[in-house]
Amino acid sequence: MRRVPSLELRGVVAGYGATTVLSGVDLRVEAGEVVGLIGPNGAGKSTVIGVASRVVPFRAGEVFVAGAPLASYGRRALARRLAVVPQGAALPDGFTVKEVVQMGRTPYAGLFGAPGPGDEGEIERAMERTDTWRFAARPVESLSGGERQRVVLARALAQRPDVLLLDEPTSHLDLRYQVEALALARQAARDGLAAVVVLHDLNQAAQACDRLVLLAEGVVVAAGVAEVVLDGGLLSSAYGIRVDVWPGPRGPVVVPRV
Repeated sequence: MRRVPSLELRGVVAGYGATTVLSGVDLRVEAGEVVGLIGPNGAGKSTVIGVASRVVPFRAGEVFVAGAPLASYGRRALARRLAVVPQGAALPDGFTVKEVVQMGRTPYAGLFGAPGPGDEGEIERAMERTDTWRFAARPVESLSGGERQRVVLARALAQRPDVLLLDEPTSHLDLRYQVEALALARQAARDGLAAVVVLHDLNQAAQACDRLVLLAEGVVVAAGVAEVVLDGGLLSSAYGIRVDVWPGPRGPVVVPRV
């Protein structure tokens, strides 16, 4: 019997105002896998994240989370199923790192916002995973850009979701923490989550993701394993530049021609 996907988009059309950004996009992500969204700027990658998280309304098509229509979820119920790490997420000043991560447990709060019995363990787990526990007492306004990004990721993991959506999670991070952020996505998948990651670095995408979805001008150009999607002809057409792809020890290596 075919498994129910954790997240599924069927023929989704969406945009902003009179501008259509997505034109019939299909996406299926199952528990235990990392799917990378790649493509040029304006292709619709972040819009897919916005549609899936109900930030961007869609005009046509269907969206399902854990087999149920997206519209059937209340706000708290959806937050228990799905967590988002957006681009350039703002953190509220005046709070410590631990207090911000604790905000990820809000969907589970009891009457009058009382914490549940398992909240502390989930917070510690998320902070240890993201290496943020060591500065748990620091005010968030004192953090570097990379440290703040890791706090946002810890807050998302503290939600204990089924689906983790990461929109360019490696931005503002140095090379070490880029690798660690993607390793966290892989670990989340091993823990049973379905992870969707928007990436611009195609070589990182080849190594970190189980499958890739190449978007261009609002449509899915190709979907599948890296060896299929990272094709020189497909990439050259999608990005509008000449691209070479070479076999590497850990997957295809993409080299744009300068």
